[in-house]
Amino acid sequence: MRVIPALLLGMALLEGGFAMATTPCRLDSLEWMLGSWTTAAGKQVIREEWTRVSPDTWEGAGRTIAGEGGAVLSGESLRLVEMAGGVFYLAKVDHNELPTAFRLTECSAIHAVFENPAHDFPRKLDYRLSSAGQMTVLVSDGADKGFTLEFTRD
Repeated sequence: MRVIPALLLGMALLEGGFAMATTPCRLDSLEWMLGSWTTAAGKQVIREEWTRVSPDTWEGAGRTIAGEGGAVLSGESLRLVEMAGGVFYLAKVDHNELPTAFRLTECSAIHAVFENPAHDFPRKLDYRLSSAGQMTVLVSDGADKGFTLEFTRD
């Protein structure tokens, strides 16, 4: 089963034109992202959850839920994988046949930036841990188009 995700990642990396430079961090340095996070967006609730499944793989899920009735409006399967000398954020959304890979390009004890300059939108995912157990995620094109989500740990 692990061959298929690795093959898909390899295809995404070739398509995305990633350089295979050494990553600035290892996956275990991003432990602050693990757990469940929630934010309100108008009448909707957005949830993001991360679970460690092995030392080099975390699985996640993102869901947008209607405030009334709790129906799931959209969702995505997420994965963080350490391989090929880097850490990659893989997002599989309903409207794309294959997952989109973003390479970890910058990180610290409270910050992680994942980028894919060849993707239409987003091209950059900027995660920051802020005070009081909050996580800010800036989803952008790397320039002037984007939006920010302010998550609180559940």
